[in-house]
Amino acid sequence: MQYEYGTFHIDCRAHRANDGRYVARARISRGPGNAEDRVETHDSGDIDSFADEADAISCAKAWAIKWCDENWD
Repeated sequence: MQYEYGTFHIDCRAHRANDGRYVARARISRGPGNAEDRVETHDSGDIDSFADEADAISCAKAWAIKWCDENWD
């Protein structure tokens, strides 16, 4: 799922692990133009795992928003 948050573009993913759980991940980018042209990016790595894919995506979004607020102004 992709979201815009202020000047940021957030791409939230739920990767299915071998154990069947969904691992939350997020990519945050900022810069002019389309997502392909973004100049600053940050990848979360694995945030947490969930039984439900929607919960993993929701977690990734919340994590990304918090990270943006704490690290970029």
